[in-house]
Amino acid sequence: MTRTSVEESPSQLGRSDNRPLLAIKVALVGVIVVTLSAAGWRGVTQSDTRTEVASGPEPVLTSLASVTSPAVLGELPEATSQALVGGPVAQALVLRAEKLAREAEEKRLAEEKKRAIEAAILPERGIWNGTAPLPGSEVHDLMTMPMLQAEQAPVVALTFDDGPSKYTAEILAILKKEQVPATFFFLGMNVQERPADARMVADAGFPIGSHTMDHKDLKTLTPAAGEAQLANSTKVIDDLLGAGTVQCARAPYGSFNDDTLRAAKKQGLGLVGWDVDTEDWKVRDSGRILARATVPGKRQLILAHDGGGERRATVEALPAIIAHYKAQGARFVELCTGKAPGKS
Repeated sequence: MTRTSVEESPSQLGRSDNRPLLAIKVALVGVIVVTLSAAGWRGVTQSDTRTEVASGPEPVLTSLASVTSPAVLGELPEATSQALVGGPVAQALVLRAEKLAREAEEKRLAEEKKRAIEAAILPERGIWNGTAPLPGSEVHDLMTMPMLQAEQAPVVALTFDDGPSKYTAEILAILKKEQVPATFFFLGMNVQERPADARMVADAGFPIGSHTMDHKDLKTLTPAAGEAQLANSTKVIDDLLGAGTVQCARAPYGSFNDDTLRAAKKQGLGLVGWDVDTEDWKVRDSGRILARATVPGKRQLILAHDGGGERRATVEALPAIIAHYKAQGARFVELCTGKAPGKS
């Protein structure tokens, strides 16, 4: 009995002496995990006691068994060895993954907030970007167009709304004959109904803007509905004639609000108004249309129509309108294009 108790004492004493080494062994496990990461370990799949590297360079250790071997952990109880590898290490990896996910989400929200703030800020009215208004801005005359500041001759921009229609080809023929540029603002629904006419205008080199999908008053619509009017029309035109065809838009009736401008800015568009209204939308007399189109002025942004109703009087008045301004030595310009305004 005495010998047995004496033999047991050293064993018990040895186990007691080894316990203070636990902290060192935990640190060793941490070093091994860091070494695995530094060696390019991207993930492992475990089957029984073997571990296969999923991808990346061969790690320093290819088996979790080596981590739990007596050479590393000594004669620790089995439960303690598992806890060292499965507990602290797994917890550290989970915490690291959660931290990365939080940081990514915080970055996404910050960028989203920044975009929302930028979208809500509108530029001043009357700002041109070349021959198109700055996205989110609205222009209704040519007085602030920088590239025309030094121009001494009268400047005229002819624009036509509500097409394409059966009158579009006749108006286009007059413009080509007179070698005068102009800008067309098409309705998406009419482009769908008359794609050949829309393509004919584009093939002739005339710029085409959006006049919304079906001529709704944008000021009376919800922000989402107004945005859809612009986006859908632009898509119809661009799908038919090529991406980037639409460089600006015109609000039906000239009616819009800040929500309209934000929607336009979001789509990279500005709004083009007018300062000379021929009133051909309500007048069926070519003489009266001519008189309205030729009011005195050095910079004329003229509104006429090639669609939206009976436009015979507009077709008849157009040659006389062009002749009037040519006699004054006027320079005709096109809008909504990346090119510099051309001369007649």
